[in-house]
Amino acid sequence: MARLIDKIEDHEKKVAEELAKERKKPVVIKLTDPLGKSASGKNKQISAKVNAETYELFTHINRINGMSNNSSLNLLITNYVRENKFILEED
Repeated sequence: MARLIDKIEDHEKKVAEELAKERKKPVVIKLTDPLGKSASGKNKQISAKVNAETYELFTHINRINGMSNNSSLNLLITNYVRENKFILEED
């Protein structure tokens, strides 16, 4: 009987081999407000190319947490700016 860790490693190797064979196009994420400037004043757009598998995992995690991809990205950007605001104060 194979150990669980061996099964997991075999599965990860198979997935890595399949991904190496399949060169998928990256998913393009666009965050936009289709009606123009919203009541909250958010009207900027972000476009990013990410690996398809990473995007699927990101979406799955957000669904589990009850968040949309857009709100999750807004949270990440807000935290990043808050943590790095001191850089602007040094100039």
